[in-house]
Amino acid sequence: MSPPGPRSFFPMRRSEAATLAFLIGFAAFAFVPAWRTVEIGGMAVFGWLVAALMVLSPTLALVTFLSGRSGQDGRESRDDPGGASEPHDPTTGS
Repeated sequence: MSPPGPRSFFPMRRSEAATLAFLIGFAAFAFVPAWRTVEIGGMAVFGWLVAALMVLSPTLALVTFLSGRSGQDGRESRDDPGGASEPHDPTTGS
């Protein structure tokens, strides 16, 4: 019997890990020094790639987050680790 593999600091869904890997890869591609000299439309490709990264990163993260939330239909929320079944009433603070 082999020992279990290293555990991550916090659990990460496969879709979240894929999103993170894609964004890291895209950022590495965008920061290749060659893109600083090539121009498209009067602007360096580096600028276009960084602009795309600034739009793509939060959009992709939001889509990944929302798709993960919609898949939790019958499961408890991540925000409630104790699994308390009492409803929260914001007007009374309880």
